[in-house]
Amino acid sequence: MGSFALKAKNLVTPLRVIQDGVIVVKDGKIEFVGQEQNISVPEGIPVQDLGDKILAPGFIDIHHHGAVGERASNGAEAVKKIGKFLPSTGCTAWLPTVNALEHCKGIVEAMKSGTDGADIAGIHMEGPFQAPKNLPGRPEVDAHLRKPDIKLLEAIQEAAEGNVRLMGVGIELEGALELIRHMRKMGIVPSVAHTKTGYERFMEAVDAGLTHATHLYNVMTGLHHRRPNVVGGVLTCDGVTTELIGDGVHVHPAAMDIAVRCKGVDKIALITDQSPLAGLPDGRYERPDGPAIIKKNGVCRMEGFDESQDNTMLGSSHTIDHNLRTMVGKVGLSLKDALTMASLTPARIVGIDKVKGSLEPGKDADIVVLGRGLEVEAAYVRGVKRF
Repeated sequence: MGSFALKAKNLVTPLRVIQDGVIVVKDGKIEFVGQEQNISVPEGIPVQDLGDKILAPGFIDIHHHGAVGERASNGAEAVKKIGKFLPSTGCTAWLPTVNALEHCKGIVEAMKSGTDGADIAGIHMEGPFQAPKNLPGRPEVDAHLRKPDIKLLEAIQEAAEGNVRLMGVGIELEGALELIRHMRKMGIVPSVAHTKTGYERFMEAVDAGLTHATHLYNVMTGLHHRRPNVVGGVLTCDGVTTELIGDGVHVHPAAMDIAVRCKGVDKIALITDQSPLAGLPDGRYERPDGPAIIKKNGVCRMEGFDESQDNTMLGSSHTIDHNLRTMVGKVGLSLKDALTMASLTPARIVGIDKVKGSLEPGKDADIVVLGRGLEVEAAYVRGVKRF
């Protein structure tokens, strides 16, 4: 891999902000991070001066279903194609997000053979142990669902060869609390997901070991002054981390601001919940298992529905760099805080923060170069330029 150095006017680790910063990379790892005046780059190591650009840690998307026409559930080649696209968005590591045991094989195969894009940091199972949505005319949404079953849980982790890091659970289901306890013993982060239950059951799940909540506000019972529900529980429970789909569409910027004020950026991971239409132009797209999708201005909805109707959006096609810009430009976060949500917090949630999530000596050289408008200009994965 060799060695190289990057220097820029601004460097955000994101634990600190460094003016006139330098990163020295050796064999895919970060060897030094600091101010230019405090280091003499060893002779023979090439130095790239990026001027007024911003050096930042690579983004980590722990909730990502697909891109460029491919789903993470469609096998190893699909996973590789998605991974190759992701560095163009600043994403250098991701958790392919699927919902059935049979989807794990392709992801594991892609992990073993390697990709020439973003690292696969594990698997996020958004199912199959979830409550049915019972959406009119959409039976395919619930087709994969199963009741809590510890043997099936163990079989999923076996098929994943131990790589399931995060799993959503419908906490209202019979047997869900026992499943959560078993997930904790297996080292899987249990998350409340797609639930219609209330505050009391949420707190029972927390007592059983629940530590995370899937895409805050979306597909969960909302806050009411007499019924705090799941949203109220997530916002006030210090032991629970969560995610925000930061595209500015799934959650209003004011609601995201409320979440950050309640939880802090060290408890919220910025995610995309990205669909296969990310990276594709606006238009009409057929799909084999349901109504056609209309993508307009980056928003994906079932054909024949509009924004006034709930349960009509199908994931997001906005990329994580867009979401970072939304957090800064519309929610009003500092770049340091927004980068924490996009890198270090997700790394901590899924237990990879010893090697990823921040620009520190000894960690993987996952680096993003941002322009003044926070657009992605380059991305490195373990020291290799992938965009």
